[in-house]
Amino acid sequence: MPTKNDPPAALDQPRGPDSPGGTEPSGALGGRSVRLDPGAASVIRVEVARAGGREVCFLAEVTEDGMVVDPRAVARGNQGAVLAAAKDAPQGAIMIHNHPSGVLEPSAADLVVAARIFDEGLGSALVNNEATEMYVVVEPPQPRRIERLDPEALASLLAPGGTLSAVFAGFEDRPGQRQMLTAVASAFNEGGVTLVEAGTGTGKSLAYLLPAAVWAVRNGERAVVSTGTINLQEQLVGKDLPVVSSLLEEPISWALVKGRSNYVSIRRALLAARAQESLFDEDRGEELRGLIEWLDTTEDGSLSDLATVPSEEVWDEVKSDADICLRARCPHFQRCFYQRSRREAASANVLVVNHHLLFSDLSVRISTNNFKTGAVLPPYSRLILDEAHNVEEAATSHLGVEVTRVGLFRTLSRLDRRGKGILTAVHGALMGRGEEGEAPRLLRRIEERIRPALEDVRARTSLLVEDLEPLADPGTGPVRLGTERGPEPVTRLATRDRLDGLMAAMAKLEREVRHLREGIETQPELIDLLEDRTLDLQSVERRLAAGAHGVRLVLAPGPNEDGFVRWIEQRGAGRRTNLALGAAPLEPGALLREALFEPLDTVVLTSATLTTRGTFTFLRSRLGIGAAPEEPEEWHQEGESELPEITELAIPSPFDYEHQVILAVPSGLGDPGGGNEGFQRETASFVSTLAGITDGGIFVLFTSFRALRSVAAFLREEGADGRWPLFVHGEGPRGRLLDGFVESGRGILLGTTSFWEGVDVPGEPLRGLVIQKLPFPVPTEPLTEARVEALEARGRNSFWEYVLPIAALRLKQGFGRLIRARTDRGIVAVLDSRIVVRRYGRYLRDSLPPAPLVKGRPEDIWDRVESFFGER
Repeated sequence: MPTKNDPPAALDQPRGPDSPGGTEPSGALGGRSVRLDPGAASVIRVEVARAGGREVCFLAEVTEDGMVVDPRAVARGNQGAVLAAAKDAPQGAIMIHNHPSGVLEPSAADLVVAARIFDEGLGSALVNNEATEMYVVVEPPQPRRIERLDPEALASLLAPGGTLSAVFAGFEDRPGQRQMLTAVASAFNEGGVTLVEAGTGTGKSLAYLLPAAVWAVRNGERAVVSTGTINLQEQLVGKDLPVVSSLLEEPISWALVKGRSNYVSIRRALLAARAQESLFDEDRGEELRGLIEWLDTTEDGSLSDLATVPSEEVWDEVKSDADICLRARCPHFQRCFYQRSRREAASANVLVVNHHLLFSDLSVRISTNNFKTGAVLPPYSRLILDEAHNVEEAATSHLGVEVTRVGLFRTLSRLDRRGKGILTAVHGALMGRGEEGEAPRLLRRIEERIRPALEDVRARTSLLVEDLEPLADPGTGPVRLGTERGPEPVTRLATRDRLDGLMAAMAKLEREVRHLREGIETQPELIDLLEDRTLDLQSVERRLAAGAHGVRLVLAPGPNEDGFVRWIEQRGAGRRTNLALGAAPLEPGALLREALFEPLDTVVLTSATLTTRGTFTFLRSRLGIGAAPEEPEEWHQEGESELPEITELAIPSPFDYEHQVILAVPSGLGDPGGGNEGFQRETASFVSTLAGITDGGIFVLFTSFRALRSVAAFLREEGADGRWPLFVHGEGPRGRLLDGFVESGRGILLGTTSFWEGVDVPGEPLRGLVIQKLPFPVPTEPLTEARVEALEARGRNSFWEYVLPIAALRLKQGFGRLIRARTDRGIVAVLDSRIVVRRYGRYLRDSLPPAPLVKGRPEDIWDRVESFFGER
């Protein structure tokens, strides 16, 4: 039985007037005799006559016995209108249009439309103006028969006495896990959007993987699981999915899908090794030789399998790139690591991706208006978003743009870098063709047109950067444009002229590069010689276009782009600064609703931290999935379409927080704001004293690198690093710091943002957690500032409805680093006394697990901490 994912077989073997039954208004459909109902034929004749005999497109239903009924005119002579009408048609329907000539042989355009609408689940047919003859171009797939899940039967696999308890020695009874599994299974059965907050220790991975895998296998659909962190991806693929497989009678398959740029291109690597002298201005021979040797040993072919990360310059020349891919014509196609990963993904029941890749895929689908066929990912209709508290941030990042000075110059350097680069490689190959044919003309184009245009773009880029750099001081963070702090640069005539000049120069360079590529491609004797380099040229064309679009969007957006927040930033310091221009959607919720939640059949969002103060209100408002039931009606936005059913479930952690942890808030440590040096010294002193009680085993979480470095210096000044191993974020790779902390068993680890979540250190190595400052968003950060203003403009309280909930979710994530198992015990110390002295402190505390609160002078807290650890 054909499905939406099958190719339109009827395109390979069309049936027409010469086929059996082809001269009658009927055709064969899945063993049925397909006939035009007389009433349907009459409707078609009348509508065609009304259109003066010109082409009319009809959408009709097909009954169980193959009768085509109830046609309705949906478009007239316009391919785009036909495709648009197909998007709202039910699966199994048929699109019919007349050929006024009476010749029922599909044209090339007919075949293209037929293939496209087949992906929408529709068939297509041709009729004559009198509707007496019908030619079925593509059979519509019969409506799929869905095999519903049995939630109770699946939950029993995880119950005491079930299969999991029999095959897994470390089995623990987790009622919350079975409750979540039942909710996820129901979500697959009924469709819609389901929100599940599952407290730490619930075992949510198995709770969603089991129903997802069974559904995918039994219904021939793939399920996509998207996570926010690499750690969780690796856990799902390396640990949880094998467990799921062992629990089920039917075989399941899965694939970890990485972004294309993670994979090496065998062809490009070999090409770069041969042409390194013309590509790189420094000797990269040893690095490339190591890569070539690695090609013979790696099974994965991705960056994560490399012992040493290559330089950015080299990886840019050897990574897999859609713009430079020969696809099936590549001599290494069968062995290609990226293509092999795509084949595995296409055949897998469950795909594990990260939010970055998911939203890259969504961005392509939005730009191409394609929500049915493959894009970056294969087509899917069932999605599980784990670590869903990061969805808005991930969507914001990947639906926006970023252009940097270094990135622009790197694109230009691919063409020419001190006499090395693509142009030099092309020049050398053309020189070998002598003075006959097209080669001399192309050589002149390189020297007389492209190189001058390239230098013009370089010079104009430098001039514009020179104008923009004073708008943002290095190291002070991004400056939002269009504000008092960041006025629009193009209001200055000189800057506007420089921007216009750069846009024109980039367009000219892109045009000249395209003409060079097209000149090579028109010459048979050159295309074989320079096929690889024409792909490189095409890649540069697209990067130039993307760079120009990004610069224009940030500095001179059009009237349709006012929904973007735009900023400028100087990163780094000294001579290593890098100017960055960025733009991101102000409110991605509406886009997520339209492009993600509405088109998909099932979406499950889960995390240990989705609610604030016990409700999903904040998350729902930010992600565009409607106001929560208790919200006032006026909070709903005008024009909101109806989403599928939304289900909410909050499952508390099985851990006994009242006995496993205490929440300590010391007073008198000073003001946590403004980089107060006294507060940093008090933080170091508090950490040292706590380490003396716990003998190390402490995480200290910061909201800024500046505070972290200051406290690290004070700890070293006090000699704490001589008593306990000290691991400081930024002084080594994140993974190595974590491994060292765990192995030591008594370390002190200082970390910023990336250590607040996705870090799992169960057991004795982690006994104390210190949160130096409440994680409020930085008010001057462009997106925060713009979203606050947008809420205030609508008469809303931005602090209570946006700033405070964000802080609550982040605080909840940080708190969750400590207790990872039923046997864990420890202290969470929040050194920011605002959590107890400000009115909003109750909101933050109510969003945390129910740990006993200890507050007061540090000496009073130490008595309680010593008593707590004495009870171990």
